[in-house]
Amino acid sequence: MRRYEQGSFFLEIEPRRCKGCGVCVQSCPQGVLTLNSEGKVEATEIARCVFCGICEQRCPDFAISVHKERILQPSLV
Repeated sequence: MRRYEQGSFFLEIEPRRCKGCGVCVQSCPQGVLTLNSEGKVEATEIARCVFCGICEQRCPDFAISVHKERILQPSLV
């Protein structure tokens, strides 16, 4: 799994699930997503991402998830 972070928001991509259809790439309003040389989706310039969730909604393979707040691990003190 690949994780792209921006502040407390993050985007997770599961390459094993991606079949490279490009629906998410075409749907991204900021042009953040591309297909790499293996034909799998990846995020470039994550700073431009507005975390709108369109890519997650349109991905037929459930390969992308958008998280608008970081899940904090409980302290083990």
